[in-house]
Amino acid sequence: MIVVHAAAKFRLEGKLRATALTGVLVAGAFLTGPILPAAEYPTKTIQVINPYPPGAVTDIIARILAPRMSFALGQQLVIINKAGGGGAVGIHAAKEAAPDGYTILVTPPPILLIPIVNKNSGFTTKDFVPIALATSSPNTTVVKADAPWKRLEEFIADAKKKPGELTYGSAGPGTTPHFIGELVKLKTGIDLTHVPLGSESAAATAVLGGHVNISFLTLGTTRSHIEAGTLRALAVASNRRLKDFPNVPTTVEKGFPELNLKVWVGFFAPAKTPAPVVKRLAGVISDSLKDPEVVAHIEKSQALVENLGPQEAAKFYADEERKWSEVARVAKISN
Repeated sequence: MIVVHAAAKFRLEGKLRATALTGVLVAGAFLTGPILPAAEYPTKTIQVINPYPPGAVTDIIARILAPRMSFALGQQLVIINKAGGGGAVGIHAAKEAAPDGYTILVTPPPILLIPIVNKNSGFTTKDFVPIALATSSPNTTVVKADAPWKRLEEFIADAKKKPGELTYGSAGPGTTPHFIGELVKLKTGIDLTHVPLGSESAAATAVLGGHVNISFLTLGTTRSHIEAGTLRALAVASNRRLKDFPNVPTTVEKGFPELNLKVWVGFFAPAKTPAPVVKRLAGVISDSLKDPEVVAHIEKSQALVENLGPQEAAKFYADEERKWSEVARVAKISN
């Protein structure tokens, strides 16, 4: 459990932002808007459930935003990692929380994907209300550095010769790497065997150890391994090559525009959370995502700021759910 103190020095890296924080806290006033009456939200600690382990992209984004949000809200944000089931454990825990704004969820696409794969998951998107779409991260297609495939087309050609023999690792059933893996099979006509591994970091470790042949993971997970020369990136999901990896071709270049997919991170509250509470949280998240230091750290983590509020985020999530439901139907993805 990670506790982020609002009274702590607000600095993500480098200079101190608050110049008179002690006096402000003693007076009970905060630098973002008017003083709130004691009865108004929030009046106590807010729990942020992250359904993945520390170090995953969701955890990184939550940690970047938490100090700024705590400072603005005047209450501590406690980040609770409830990993398991490819995200299902933490998402279900958030669903069961009281709809009062004191337990919220930060999650990537599996909040939409797991119920598509598993009708008995115990939750759907109807159990939540969107607060914001915070960030997105490009996906990378990676193999072990000493693997025989130097290009994506070489891997595809080899897989066609060995139907079912080559494997891909995912973070678990219903996770983004799982869906992307099945979409790759569908669009390229190859047959890969799915190996669910519980998290992106576990999938990366499996590729590094030669336990699976390939995986489709966020750049935040693979970057250090690519830079160290232990993983080889065959492609990146982007419209254009990344400035830090100019030699890695895009999925668009390789003729697969449908694979130009990003992993987003969003905030949700349990259904029936009061609208004023959702509005308050959404405003604080939006303001935090406009802070130059926050933006710099998000970009350093290989993510991009999206900053969509509740209504825009709800439309985005609905579109995503329709898209992936169709992929699941056509590709026959099931648990």
